[in-house]
Amino acid sequence: MAYQINGSPLNPKRARALALAAVCFFSSAVTHADVLRSDFIQSTHLIGVSQSSSLSSLAKSLGSGGFETSNGSKVRFDRWYASEWQDTRLDFMTQVTPRLGVLWGFSTGESGEKYTIEPSLRLGFLAVYPLSKGAKLSFSATTTLGGNFKERSCTADYGDIGGVQEVNCRMAASEMDPAQTLNYLVSQEPVNKNQVSLQYTLHF
Repeated sequence: MAYQINGSPLNPKRARALALAAVCFFSSAVTHADVLRSDFIQSTHLIGVSQSSSLSSLAKSLGSGGFETSNGSKVRFDRWYASEWQDTRLDFMTQVTPRLGVLWGFSTGESGEKYTIEPSLRLGFLAVYPLSKGAKLSFSATTTLGGNFKERSCTADYGDIGGVQEVNCRMAASEMDPAQTLNYLVSQEPVNKNQVSLQYTLHF
C-alpha cells in the first residue's frame, strides 16, 4: 500500500514514522496542558464569597411602596423587584510569583420582573513589596466588566385620552406625562467598578 502527501507517494515505513511522531506530539501537548491545569489549580485560592450586592439592595428599595389605580385596585411594587436568586460573587487570586498575584472573579447576576442585574467579570492584580523583615507594602487594582443594573418599563392603558403607552412602572399613576417618566428608569453601574488599594502592613 502506498500513501501520498501533496501528491507525492509515501512509503509505509515513512507513513508509520510520521504517524508515530504525530502521536508523540499530541501526547506531549496533552501532558503539558495537564501540568499547566494542575499548576493553575494549586496556585489559585478562593479569597471571597458574597451574596446580595449593593445593587440587590437597590432593587429591594425600589420594591417598597405602590399605588392605587382608577378603579380602586392596589398595585404593589414588591413583586416586580423581587428575585428568587440574589446576585452572588466569587473572588479568586492566582499566584504567579511570591510577590505577584492575578485577581479575578465573577458574579452571577440577578433578575426580577422589572429589573436585571447583569453578570460581571472582575480582573486585576496584587503586588507585594517587602520593606523589611516585618513590614510590607501591598498594591492592588481591579476593574469590573458588566454587572450593570437596568430597570424595565411597563405598558399602561390610559383609556380614550392617552391610549396604551410605555411608562415607568413606579410612576404609572403619577400626573407626569408617561413618556417623561421613562427618564427616571434606573440604570446604574456596580459600586466600586474600578478599585485601587495601597496597604502598609507592619508585624511586631
